[in-house]
Amino acid sequence: MPVSELALRGCSLFARAPDDLVKQVSEDMAIVHLKRREVLHVQGRAFRGLGVVLQGRIQAVDQTLDGREVALQSVDVGQAFGQVDLLAPQAAHMVWMASAPSAVGVLDASKALALLELAPMGLLAAREMAAQVSEFLSWQKILTVTPISARVCAWVCWVAAGRDQIEIPKHSELAWRLNTTRESITRTFQKLQADGLMQREDPLWRILRPEALVQLAQGDKDE
Repeated sequence: MPVSELALRGCSLFARAPDDLVKQVSEDMAIVHLKRREVLHVQGRAFRGLGVVLQGRIQAVDQTLDGREVALQSVDVGQAFGQVDLLAPQAAHMVWMASAPSAVGVLDASKALALLELAPMGLLAAREMAAQVSEFLSWQKILTVTPISARVCAWVCWVAAGRDQIEIPKHSELAWRLNTTRESITRTFQKLQADGLMQREDPLWRILRPEALVQLAQGDKDE
């Protein structure tokens, strides 16, 4: 089953792509449905190519040396994935797993490479990957903040970007991104709520005192 052109236009990578290229990709892509925690395989092999998340969320997963599963990257609806693995001289060969019931459009490696070699798509892919690098650098900056409670506040300030409401992922998921434990994440948000800095309004959290959060996010900076 092909991916509709309208769905592709909803993806940041294809939003400004030429009409003829979007039409071609629409015809060449196939839709794969995944159950939660199902690994994306195409023809019995771990996926390598260009993908677009149409529904749900998927993650690139790996294992640490002590056997713990970690997610290296999360991809939400309207985002593309697989470009880095295709274009990097030394590919990471990511394993993609659905973190929720998902539907993804997939384009095999040969057609994806031919697409990205075209001038319009090459520039769009470069911009997309530049945005990913910028996000990774922001995460790296947050990870330098100590103690953990300040690191959580730094993440809240970053993801809020001036808004007064944010969505917080599962505490276990946020914990691996912030290199801490689920319990530490839970305790921090409980304290922020008890101190009147944030308030839980399912499914969102409201930021009540942004200036105080910014101050806490400084952590041990001045020590």
